Amino acid sequence: MGFGVMQAPLIDLAITSAPSFGVPTSGRSVAAMPVRGSRNQRQPVTPSQPSHRCCAIVAGTAGSGKTALINALIRRSAEPLEAGDAWVVFRHGERPEAWAFVPGHREPRPFPDRSTIKGPVRPARRIEIAHPSPLLKRVALIDTPGRGDLDPATAEISLDAAADGLGLLFVVDAAAPLGRADLDLLTAAAERLERIAFVLTRIDQHDEWPEMLAANRALLAPRGPRLATAPWFPVSLDPASTFGVAELRHQLEAWADERAAAGARVGGVAAATVSATGDAWQEHLEREIRTRRLAAIERVSIDLATIHVRCVQELGSGKGCPELPRVLDRQLHALSVRSTRQLHTDTREVIGAVFGALLDTPPGELVLARIAGAARRAADGNRDDGRERDRALLVTTTSGVAALTGAGALDSLSATGAAGEDPVRVLSPLGIGLNAGSYAMWQSRHAPGGPPKLPDKKDCRRWLQHALREIEVELGHELSERYAELRQALSIIAGDAVDHGVLLA
Repeated sequence: MGFGVMQAPLIDLAITSAPSFGVPTSGRSVAAMPVRGSRNQRQPVTPSQPSHRCCAIVAGTAGSGKTALINALIRRSAEPLEAGDAWVVFRHGERPEAWAFVPGHREPRPFPDRSTIKGPVRPARRIEIAHPSPLLKRVALIDTPGRGDLDPATAEISLDAAADGLGLLFVVDAAAPLGRADLDLLTAAAERLERIAFVLTRIDQHDEWPEMLAANRALLAPRGPRLATAPWFPVSLDPASTFGVAELRHQLEAWADERAAAGARVGGVAAATVSATGDAWQEHLEREIRTRRLAAIERVSIDLATIHVRCVQELGSGKGCPELPRVLDRQLHALSVRSTRQLHTDTREVIGAVFGALLDTPPGELVLARIAGAARRAADGNRDDGRERDRALLVTTTSGVAALTGAGALDSLSATGAAGEDPVRVLSPLGIGLNAGSYAMWQSRHAPGGPPKLPDKKDCRRWLQHALREIEVELGHELSERYAELRQALSIIAGDAVDHGVLLA
């Protein structure tokens, strides 16, 4: 796909520098920079309902208007949502509706919740908006929390979702250049993501937007070819003169086409023979599982120690105890995502190592996918004790950890949804958060006619320390169980392959 220039009326793009920001450029005009793909080369595609991995993450600089951009993309006119710290997922639906996914609940709740039931509540992890948009039949859009300036935990969760999905749309306000934190986030994104695109908003309010585009590209150029060549989409979201949104829709549809084409290329049946005999593969499998299990548990301990330091720092800040639940919940969410990602990586590497040594020829992607699918089925079938595969861990007011079972309970802890439905993952994901009582207990108490009473910071620190110890124990158990499931499932597959001389998966 070639790159061109989006020609806005009455705007001259033939500039070669951005002296007002003191940022050197390559000396090329903006017209020589990739701004968008040519939609003339696109072929019509029949819309279809997107899969769980067909989503794009929309992040951006502070106040860049990313939510307004999503509304323009899906042609949604509605009042702004008070989503707080929740991820907002826009999916296709025949009629507009909204649901909140709250940790501690197996079923979503209407949003906004107008029930009269009183009691402790906690913020939703995710809010899903259904809207009858043709684009949402192809691509789900996920709005990151807040108004920009992602903290490290939120950034990690967002990049993980983008890596599993189609890619990242990064929204930039035409009023100011990218900051250091934005550039660091984008550098990390370029190391993990295949697809990144930039959107420059409010060009109707800033006549100098071409200079800003050139300045931002100059800032990105030293940070790798993926960022240097990523397309830019200047847009105006003014209802009276919307500009550039249609081209961005085409880019998102092109991403969906690329994902569909990649999936279509995987097919057929590849025979995989086994000439090896004996039990050497069992020792190899046992060693791989043991090493990775111990490393995973050790990483969790280190991560929890880091979380403890960050939360203690938060307690020492001006916001104190009332802010602790929000910070701890977000850190635990990031820990869940990180540990789940490591489980997925370890699973793939163990399969590659064990079956790479066992099979007569090194397994390709198709064979690895077959083994992973068979391992997931074996892991599900081996649960003969009636225990649920999916378990959500919730920190309670007593600083203990309670388990809520069921796919719905685990899904309520996910930023994107479909937490346990990824077909390429063998093991159930991890999910942990705070229950409603843990949010409520550290808020200020308001006595009639008197000043608010703040919780005691010493009590707060003690609760935090004990809760993190309990989390370390419970996560250790959860990880050990998952690695044991993996060992047992792969033992069945490898044993059958050795007995029959061919991979039966």
